Amino acid sequence: MTYYDKVAPGYNELHKDEQLAKVRIVLKEINLSRDTILDVGCGTALYSYLFRFYTGIDSSQGMLDQANAKVVFGEAENLPFEDKSFDIVISVTAIHNFKDPKKAIQEMKRVARKKVIITLLKKAKNFEEILNELKDFRQIDQEKDLVLIKG
Repeated sequence: MTYYDKVAPGYNELHKDEQLAKVRIVLKEINLSRDTILDVGCGTALYSYLFRFYTGIDSSQGMLDQANAKVVFGEAENLPFEDKSFDIVISVTAIHNFKDPKKAIQEMKRVARKKVIITLLKKAKNFEEILNELKDFRQIDQEKDLVLIKG
């Protein structure tokens, strides 16, 4: 059982407001009436109701068990989707937990038709390493995160 499997039952209560604030920035980049969304590292998919065409993927079954959305069990480094399967791929404060962020970024770019939007926790241990992989992304500076947008 992973850390996220253990904290899954209380995750939404602890992180809902913080996650929703980040997603509001993401929403400004999306056409909600048409865009298909893949949320990589979706956790409990607590904000999935904000999107019309939403799919989430996460490697914690415990988190997915809490979701009330279309979700898939899997890893960011090996997304089980065809090239350009989604209009927009998002990853909200999850990339610092991925086993191989560089490979995950490549996969997100591969399955996106229009944009990739990643929020990166500034206090993450691997912040500089991940940011280095996102040099070609536009940056929006937030209090706790950088919002990085490609496309």
